[in-house]
Amino acid sequence: MISTSYLTVSGDTAMLIDAASETIVPKVLAKLAELKVKLQLIALTHYHYDHVGAADALRRDTGAPVAIHKLDADNLRRGGRLSVKPTRLRGKILAPLVMHGDRAPVTPDIELGDSEDLQQYGGFGRSFLTPGHTAGSQSVILPNGTIFVGDALTETVLPPHHALPPMFADDSHTSIRTIIAIADTSQGDVRVAHTGRLKESTLQNLASRARQGKLHY
Repeated sequence: MISTSYLTVSGDTAMLIDAASETIVPKVLAKLAELKVKLQLIALTHYHYDHVGAADALRRDTGAPVAIHKLDADNLRRGGRLSVKPTRLRGKILAPLVMHGDRAPVTPDIELGDSEDLQQYGGFGRSFLTPGHTAGSQSVILPNGTIFVGDALTETVLPPHHALPPMFADDSHTSIRTIIAIADTSQGDVRVAHTGRLKESTLQNLASRARQGKLHY
């Protein structure tokens, strides 16, 4: 599974949202040097391996603390094999691959609550709980309104950037409520981890189906 990490910058401060795999480490370090900024926070949207793989290496190289919601912290520390619940056919096909092999444990420095001002931890914007994909899945909203939702939502390949529910959800009913909450919070720029920016109209259409009780998985 390919996950997107987002390096966000405000002044001389940088914050990384998700830490996909160790392959991104040299790219992130090079970009920090190019921009002459310091990485102050690594904010993880949830504990799945494709979102945390570079966390330890980047923490070691930059000193930036790793933050995750408190409900996902134990699973991050534990590592081991993932267990996922597919929401559609593609998820059922990919589930054996996702659940294969053990994930290295990562010890978080910060356990976040349901809504946190990230400035107090060196970042910017705020985090807020958007559960369903995992119990502790969280999103990050920047001061300009851009929201990074991790795997709380996914997108279509063709046509591109149309909003879809997550491919896996530990709690489907909670996930559906989260889709509504994200749509209500959105100011038009919602970024997902696989792999880009959602078209706002498709997010609102998906949330409308959810409000009408027409979204099931």
